[in-house]
This record gives sequence, structure tokens and C-alpha cells, in this order.
Amino acid sequence: MVDTSDLLPKTPRYLKVPLIILNAILWILGLILIIIGGVALSKIKNMKEVISVSLPAGLIVIGVFFLILTIVGCIVAYKEKLVGLVFYTVFMLVLLICLIGVGGGSITYRNDIETPIYKGWEKSNPNSRVFIEQYLECCAWNSTNTVTTAKFCLDNSTGTPIRNDSKPFCEKIIVDFVNDNLYLAGSAALAIGIIEFVSMLFALFLIIRICNSPRSKSYD
Repeated sequence: MVDTSDLLPKTPRYLKVPLIILNAILWILGLILIIIGGVALSKIKNMKEVISVSLPAGLIVIGVFFLILTIVGCIVAYKEKLVGLVFYTVFMLVLLICLIGVGGGSITYRNDIETPIYKGWEKSNPNSRVFIEQYLECCAWNSTNTVTTAKFCLDNSTGTPIRNDSKPFCEKIIVDFVNDNLYLAGSAALAIGIIEFVSMLFALFLIIRICNSPRSKSYD
């Protein structure tokens, strides 16, 4: 077995202080995750028949867990609670896997986003499509699918869809709208994942240092 006693700081203080700082940063980023997820969810809550709400909802859930877990992490690191640090590391690993899933899901969804959105558009009821057209100020799906029931998209005299620059098709607008939000979600997940990984390393090193330097006090 490799002896790590000479590779780690002689006192846990030099490990737990960076760990507390990283947890404070992660707490702020967790709050940002909740805000990003909440804003995205509020924008698409009335378009859920067309656009999946699972990713923004997942960001909110992960953000809430971050807020709770980082507070716990600061406490157990400050008090050098060995068992608490072990559970903290395990839960951080679970959250890291979830973040990888969110980031991977964002990238995968961006690569073929038109197909699932178009299927949702086709299956949605007319009232939902009218709301999307009004909200995004677009008309119909594309030049192939020009079906629309939104009154502002129809010629008052003939009742046929209006086609001009002020009434663009919805396909490009919706795809760009979702892509922008997915890019933001994926970037946030990547940044938090990197900081979380470093935080886990400090937690593991602190666990090793505490185990290699037992003291008479009870840690738990």
C-alpha cells in the first residue's frame, strides 16, 4: 500500500479550509442552478407539450440538494467529523453523476433537437400551438407544415396564413430558444462538476489525513 502520510499536509486545517471555501462556492452555484432552472421552467411551462421540462426541473432538484449538502459539508469539515465526511463524499459523487447526466442530456438533445420538438408540436393541441405562436411571435411550423389557428397569423380577408418577415415560422425560433437554454444548462453543469470534483478530492484527502492522524477526541 502506498504511504500517503508524506504527501498530505501535516494538519487537517490546510485541507478543511479549502474544502469549506469550495463548498461556499458550490452553495452559490447551487443557488444559480435553481435560478436558471426556475427561469427556464417558467418560460416553457406553457409549452410542456412541445418542449420537455425534465432538464430545467432536474436543475432545480440538483440545486436544492447542493444548497443542503454544501452546508452540511462545511459543518462536518470544520468539526472534522469522519463519518460525516464519508457520507458527504458519497452524496457528492451521486450529485456529480447527476450533473454528468444533465450535461450529457443537454448535448444529446441539442444534436437532434428538431425531431422531438416537431413530434411534440404535432401531438400538441391547437390551443397550445396558438399560445406558443403568440408567445414567440411566430406562425405555423415551417413551409411544409403551415397549419395555424392563431388569428394574428391569418389574413383577415381570406383566412389563410400570412407569410412575411414579421410572421416567421416557429421551427427555427423554437429550436434556437431551446438550444440557448440547453447550452446554458450544460455549461453550468460542467463548471459545477469541475469544482465539485476538486471538492471531493479535498474531502477524500481530509478523510485520509484524519485516519492517519488519530487523536484522543471523538470525531463523531
